[in-house]
Amino acid sequence: MFALECAMDELAQELGLDPVELRLRNHADVSPVSGLPWSSSGFEECCRRGAERFGWADRDPRPGLRREGNRLIGTGMAAACYPVALPGAPQRARARLYADGTAVVQAATPDFGTGVATVMTQVAADALGIPADRCRFENGDSDLPSIATAAGSAGAGMISAAVHSAATALRNQLVHRAVLDAHSPLHGVDPGEVVVRDGVMTAGSASDSYTDLLHRASQPDAEASGTWSPPHGDGEFAMMTFGAQFAEVAVDPGLGLVRVRRMTGAFAPGRVLNPKTARGQLMSGMLWGLGQALLEANHMHPRTGQWANTSLGDYLVAVNADAPDVDVELVEVEDDVVNPLGVKGVGEIGQVGAGAAIANAVHHATGRRVRKIPITVEDLL
Repeated sequence: MFALECAMDELAQELGLDPVELRLRNHADVSPVSGLPWSSSGFEECCRRGAERFGWADRDPRPGLRREGNRLIGTGMAAACYPVALPGAPQRARARLYADGTAVVQAATPDFGTGVATVMTQVAADALGIPADRCRFENGDSDLPSIATAAGSAGAGMISAAVHSAATALRNQLVHRAVLDAHSPLHGVDPGEVVVRDGVMTAGSASDSYTDLLHRASQPDAEASGTWSPPHGDGEFAMMTFGAQFAEVAVDPGLGLVRVRRMTGAFAPGRVLNPKTARGQLMSGMLWGLGQALLEANHMHPRTGQWANTSLGDYLVAVNADAPDVDVELVEVEDDVVNPLGVKGVGEIGQVGAGAAIANAVHHATGRRVRKIPITVEDLL
């Protein structure tokens, strides 16, 4: 993507065309690889909304003209895309509701900081029709139902599918028990007409609670398992997450130093389960892209083929002092193909295109094309 998006920027300059407009004109409604239509896109809206938030319309396309003091200022953009990964095995979860109205949903997936436990608690509570503070998600134990890990931007979609399936199965079980219970106010009601909110099952003027249902049966809890099997084969759709990246840099022409001053990213990851955790991951991905563009490298000895880095101390990563203002825009798109909740994931897409946007901004500031990463002082002096 770094090579492609830098080439797109160079093409836009050769054509005298705005880089955003070039991408919008060439947006593909079908996958160039398979010829299949996208399950959902949102790319064009990402470009437009990202450009608006960034202030792209005020940009003079000519490179090397804008200065602030002794700094050359430039802006650049790049498209972002990342494939939707599907697991090879069915995903499983288990849900249990207790007679006190609380619930626990279980799956083996770990949570290493992405917020899986928080988001899956929300997913389970929503499917069960109970408040989130009365539900908890248990995970991180291989004795629990087998499920994928939150990696490769696949976690949210796969795990939520299994959790939603288990919680929905338990909700349906309890609703059916209520309509079959002669002592329930919902006896004989069509299960499809029942709505559950705050643990209360309602149809018209009749209602029954989960807790009353279980107490009448002298039952301490109810349990159900859920399994989601991902689609296999070529399918009828191509699945990709899209976005657009924008960056502004300040370059010291005497020292060859690049400082990223601000970044804007607009992304369309399907349905957003939790905007706060999604923005956190996307912001982290954009800073990951900053590291790719300006800092991170392993150097190989050209003669021996051995690593020239003597330690990880030579491998530079971005720290707080390197981090610019990062603005993240979420563009929700409906997708009923990828999984039951239409979730694509945000773990990787924040990084894609960020390095190219920075490199294109460096060109806009200096007039110099750098076709490798990381961009170093020597590349600009």
